[in-house]
Amino acid sequence: MSEYARRFSRFPRSGSTHGLDGLGQVPTTRDLVNSYPMPAEGSRVIGPERRDLPIWLYPPVNFENLDQIAYVLLPAIGSTATIISFTVPIGRNGMINKIAANFVGGGWTEGTGDVKWRVLVDGTPPPGATSYDSIVASPGSPAQPVGIAGFRIFENQVVTLVAFNDPAGPNGGVVVAGQRVGGRLLGYFYPRDIEQADIWI
Repeated sequence: MSEYARRFSRFPRSGSTHGLDGLGQVPTTRDLVNSYPMPAEGSRVIGPERRDLPIWLYPPVNFENLDQIAYVLLPAIGSTATIISFTVPIGRNGMINKIAANFVGGGWTEGTGDVKWRVLVDGTPPPGATSYDSIVASPGSPAQPVGIAGFRIFENQVVTLVAFNDPAGPNGGVVVAGQRVGGRLLGYFYPRDIEQADIWI
């Protein structure tokens, strides 16, 4: 018997109850919760009436918000400035699924690469998300960050967003005159003990 048939076989088809001809007994709340939706691959059953969806797609019920935003002065040509830096708390893993980076002031043309933003985990590009190692345009403003495919972060890792004033850019970098660079990282933390044992890092 299929999973679908097994779940719905609990509803008798004979007789009539409360005027619902042919439907038998009226389903209870427990019947409805247990019958639909079907559990997603990788989901975790929590008690008889609630399931967490895959934690790399949706935050679990006991998630903690992650929302980091900051601005710093544009660094000198050839230098790097740290915009955001935080450490993933002990006992927590997480997801980053929205980012933003922008430039405030003059002397920079978007897309040239004179200023580059980099998202780093423990000083290197996050595994599986190396495209965020060299961001040459503004992926949304801090007021309106953009959704990304996302990448996972793990207990005690140091996550940073930095800006590099690149002398190898077409204009030789941006001459410093009080401009600012900013950024934002959004996502969520969750308890490490609900992580799958075979997680790839």
